[in-house]
Amino acid sequence: MATNNFNEYLCIALQSIFDQTFVEFEVLLVANGAACDDIESFVLKRFPSETRLIIIKSNIPQLSYALNLGIDHASYDYIARMDADDIAHPERLGLQLDYLLAHNLDLVGTGARLIDEFGAVIGSRSPPRGAEINKKLPFKNVFIHPSTLIRKSALLNARGYNAGFNSEDYDLWLRLKRLDVRWDNMPDMLLDYRIHPAASQRRLLGYAEISGALLREFLLSKTLVNACSVVVSVIKAFMRAR
Repeated sequence: MATNNFNEYLCIALQSIFDQTFVEFEVLLVANGAACDDIESFVLKRFPSETRLIIIKSNIPQLSYALNLGIDHASYDYIARMDADDIAHPERLGLQLDYLLAHNLDLVGTGARLIDEFGAVIGSRSPPRGAEINKKLPFKNVFIHPSTLIRKSALLNARGYNAGFNSEDYDLWLRLKRLDVRWDNMPDMLLDYRIHPAASQRRLLGYAEISGALLREFLLSKTLVNACSVVVSVIKAFMRAR
């Protein structure tokens, strides 16, 4: 988990991880940006006796860098992503790890309930599963990033997260696909995904970054599908910029 801000959402997110039915884990919180010292102080006051909590500080306010820093410090073979304003259901880690091992996967995501800034359920999201993941990847994000559990070795083979402000996850999926990783989404809703005004949803910069990543994939593999994906993404970016 990475954050450059501290509020009650952060405490709720952390508590949801500490309350997991699966207990053998560490929580790597990367406090990044100018307020990293204040974030550390705030969190330690709220969770003074939580021995599974490790806080890593960085003055660089960039999510991809913060996530790579967390990966580098991770002690375990599996890494679960979590955002600082979402809520993990108590059985999330245990069920995901069991599913990943049972199906010999490198990455597994889940469905999510959508909640508003007050925690009220406002909808749900069910990402594609099985063969549909690779079919839909050139045209949409096929995983809910903070719901994913991934082998650390797969992240290292992909050289971690690339630069990006709003699309670091989609770029990672594209690069992992080139490595022929084994992945799937579970049908279970194991995360409450928060939608609120401060969230960085659907920003123009994100569309521009995605278009660039898809153009890269087309240049590496000049297929009709990759060409169509570039056209569709540019049209989306253009419509967003209007």
